[in-house]
Amino acid sequence: MNTGRARILVTGASGFVGRALVPHLLKAGYAVRAASRTPENIRLEGVETAILPSPDAPSAAFEALVAGCDHVVHLAAIAHARHRQATAAYEAVNQILAERLAEAAHGSTSGKFVFISSIRAQCGPVRDGIVRETDPAMPQDDYGRAKLAAEKTIASTFAGTGKFTILRPVLVYGPGVRGNMGMLIRLARLPIPLPFAGLDARRSLLDREALCDAILHAIREPRTNGGTYLVADAAPLSVAEIIAAVRMGLGRRPALFPLPQAWLERLASLTGQSRRWQAVTGGLVASPLLLEATGWHPPSDTFRRIAESIRQDSRN
Repeated sequence: MNTGRARILVTGASGFVGRALVPHLLKAGYAVRAASRTPENIRLEGVETAILPSPDAPSAAFEALVAGCDHVVHLAAIAHARHRQATAAYEAVNQILAERLAEAAHGSTSGKFVFISSIRAQCGPVRDGIVRETDPAMPQDDYGRAKLAAEKTIASTFAGTGKFTILRPVLVYGPGVRGNMGMLIRLARLPIPLPFAGLDARRSLLDREALCDAILHAIREPRTNGGTYLVADAAPLSVAEIIAAVRMGLGRRPALFPLPQAWLERLASLTGQSRRWQAVTGGLVASPLLLEATGWHPPSDTFRRIAESIRQDSRN
């Protein structure tokens, strides 16, 4: 496909997803303006870099950032604020920054505004049944509430044009991942048997490269215009399977044995990790069928992809 070197602004370009997305877009034939609070960390030849304005920056700063760009992919966000002002931080970065950028893009760009939201805009960390876009959005934390508020403003800003797509990815994995997935990987790397064989609740995961594919698909595919989509690999895995995949990537056997889940929950409570443990081990299955119906193809080989990402980490 001839893109005519259309230019895409990517915010959060130095983050976990942004580091993969920028080369992905370059390979697809686009010019990229990579924006970050730390643009000096973006080291890719032929990429224009820019400083991401703060949420309270003058409108002119956002207008300058989007000037000359055809499309915008807004990745920048705070995922784990740990201080007393966490609510205000989520609101400023995950909501207000997105709203300011959308307003500037609406006034000057001709293409799509793709907002990377989160499944947490729709539900909490654990959910019975299969999550679908048609379910009522009921975020359970400040992060999710800020993301949902931004979604609503973006939809209102671009109302009548359809020139936006909102993606709600589930937990993303890939080389260098941190957060909850990173915690599981650190556990799996321990050179001891682990008592997780009985953790069979299934969770949807998303390969980082598959998310990049979904973003590119949203930019190019008119059927995604004005839509909100869950993004996930096709097959959810249990915690036991995730640990086994990591250990396969390390060239080791799974070495898992069962313990009553109540014992594990008690241990998590004693170490102050109850909430995080629930977020990692509870069930949360999201259906990617709506996005798939527009022509995107979710990965079906999650186990193998996790193992391969661990091999890549080990080589680096």
